[in-house]
Amino acid sequence: MTDHLTPDTGRLEQILKSVDQFKPMATRRGFMQKLLLAGGGTAIAVASLGKATNVFASSNAVLDFVNAAVGAERIGIAFYGNALGNGSPYSVPGDPATNTLLNSSHRRYFQAAFNQESSHLATLISKGGAFDFAHFAFPSGTFDSASPMLAMGQNLESIFIGAYLGAVKAGATDGSSLGIFVAEAAAQICGIECEHRVLINDIAGIDPPNDRFYEGDAVPPSGAFGDTGARSVVYATAGDAVNALVGLGIAPSA
Repeated sequence: MTDHLTPDTGRLEQILKSVDQFKPMATRRGFMQKLLLAGGGTAIAVASLGKATNVFASSNAVLDFVNAAVGAERIGIAFYGNALGNGSPYSVPGDPATNTLLNSSHRRYFQAAFNQESSHLATLISKGGAFDFAHFAFPSGTFDSASPMLAMGQNLESIFIGAYLGAVKAGATDGSSLGIFVAEAAAQICGIECEHRVLINDIAGIDPPNDRFYEGDAVPPSGAFGDTGARSVVYATAGDAVNALVGLGIAPSA
């Protein structure tokens, strides 16, 4: 990925302030600094925001979540493939790691996650899910070393979790056959995304890696042992979830 633009720091701060997922590895300001160091890829991603949310032209909130999840799963597949150094059908040239970022045991975690995200994607597409973008560029330097790669993984998984929690609510509220299926499938997939986040936390040295009593804010955080992690945002709309992903500096393309 090449850098062509200087990020608009004010605009990025506003995006990051709305996304609580930036807390696991550092403060929002600390992560902001990491994004700025990444260079123009972030600015390009922000410029793509309007195009990314244009995929949601339907009046069906449930189908919108399915479509958004197709994009999210492609991003997840690209992330795990890039971290392994293998790439994926949804990666862009130059993104996959060229250094070994994981030990042999942790590579097995990531290979399993790659396979799991691939299965999720196939299920979503089988239910009519579609997303206009098929390739996703990560901020420059994401896969140069373990630290930025793990930070990206934590933030991605938190957004995925929040998106699937939003899909559960939308599907249950809709009550149609599609809505019921989406609510059930989203709950089942969400559980796997939680596993992924805990495994990434473990690799990153978070203690304990299972660091929350609840995913959302149904019950306020207590600060007790096991409840110190930042809660996932439960996204009200599919567009909100996509905005959060683009806010990480991920640039979609055809």
